[in-house]
Amino acid sequence: MHPEKKKMVLVAGEPSHGPGEHEYEKTVRLLKAMLDQSPLSAQMEVVVVLNGWPEDTEVLEQADAVLFTTDGRDAHLFRDVPFVASAERQQLMARLMARGCGLILLHFSTFFTRAEGEYILDWAGGYFEWEDERGERNWYSRIVGDGSALALDDAVHPVTRGVEPLISLQDEIYYNLRLVPDDPRRTPIWRVPELEDDGDTTNLVGWTLDRQDGGRTFVTTAGHRYSLFEDDSFRKLHLNALVWAAGLEVPPGGVPSRYYADDLVEQLLDAPEADSSSAARTVHALLISGNEQHRWHNWEQTEPLIQEALHEDAGIVVTSVTSIEALAEWELSSFDTIILNYCNWQDPAGISEPARAAFLEFLQRGGGLVVLHFANGAFHFSLPEAGASDWPEYRRIVPRVWDHHDGSSHDPYGTFTVELVDREHPITVGIPAFEVTDELYYDQRGEQEVHVLYEAKSVITGRMEPLAWVSSYSGAPVVQTLLGHDAEAYGSPEVREMLRRSVRWVANA
Repeated sequence: MHPEKKKMVLVAGEPSHGPGEHEYEKTVRLLKAMLDQSPLSAQMEVVVVLNGWPEDTEVLEQADAVLFTTDGRDAHLFRDVPFVASAERQQLMARLMARGCGLILLHFSTFFTRAEGEYILDWAGGYFEWEDERGERNWYSRIVGDGSALALDDAVHPVTRGVEPLISLQDEIYYNLRLVPDDPRRTPIWRVPELEDDGDTTNLVGWTLDRQDGGRTFVTTAGHRYSLFEDDSFRKLHLNALVWAAGLEVPPGGVPSRYYADDLVEQLLDAPEADSSSAARTVHALLISGNEQHRWHNWEQTEPLIQEALHEDAGIVVTSVTSIEALAEWELSSFDTIILNYCNWQDPAGISEPARAAFLEFLQRGGGLVVLHFANGAFHFSLPEAGASDWPEYRRIVPRVWDHHDGSSHDPYGTFTVELVDREHPITVGIPAFEVTDELYYDQRGEQEVHVLYEAKSVITGRMEPLAWVSSYSGAPVVQTLLGHDAEAYGSPEVREMLRRSVRWVANA
């Protein structure tokens, strides 16, 4: 076992709502699938508990963090949050809290009575109060419906790493919660901006707590609809919170993840255990697209298609960014592969020294690189209005580049046939010649040795022009393809398949 391995127990309540709402079981299964595929998986053990409570409570006694996504009682409606359903369960939770176990409460798991609230305020810092002093259903707390947004109140806390400052969502969110006034343990995380004028804590719908017992708590009342997990920032904050609550270090860019449809969750969690010697491991890829100055290469169009193509492989997790400075800002050791869908056309700023250094360190550690289409024209002295960005080392990393001063060009945009040169390479094996609609580049410049994978005949030069090759830089594997101009190119099943294989090949996976 990893010496710092943490145990997370994710407790799902019994179903009570229709499909798509309060999807407790699907939520914990998705969270487990994402954590199991994360770069931190070796540091954690994630256990799913269904129907509200484990048959053997020893799993809770061993937990470093416990998450509840369950019903909460609202007078005579629905069920109690499972850990307050009996005195025995309350005592067990009190033991967990006293030893510093992390706690996460999601959405409906924040409904408690006033009597329960006396200790819930200590453990969680706040709750939804439905009960008045007479014990009747008379809400102090409230619910806001569709059309809301979540705004970050704190962009420094570890749980907010890599999270967008504003998330628009269609959700049911609880607010005006019963909170400990001026609680020094509390860090506000999420607010609902539309409630901004209703008081300092009225619009607070997510927070962390550094408890006096040493434990860490995260609470949010968002999360009525399961579809929210399709949003990268919504997923990321929940994963960050689990990692933080269990006492692990949250990566600088947050915990990378992808949304898994139900069939992929089933495939990842329920499939028979594969032979570890032959099972394909998860690959974490950092996709860098951009930038905004160049409109002939529509990265806004290709970026989601690249992600879509890669996510046809359940074992590839893509984190997508649109700034080359992510190389300096993110912890690159979390990734196996960097994919460049980027060129700094008319942007002389280029790439900073810290980003260059981090990129080179990543490659020198053996990290893989996939270079797509016009990314081979980045950081070049011949770039229009961007000559100041010239970085000679990039031409050693990327052995064939576009040179505006020395004849590099392309055929008229259109359909051509791609012929396989090496039919035995892992990236191309089994793939026949195919047609693609794209730009056919020719006269790319560079003298280093490369191993060509496929080519096509140019109508301009009359020659078979290489379109993809593999090489290495300081021992790091590099794949470069000149295909990928627009959506038409990524509509080709052969292009999509070889892209997936390229990402795995450079990751040695």
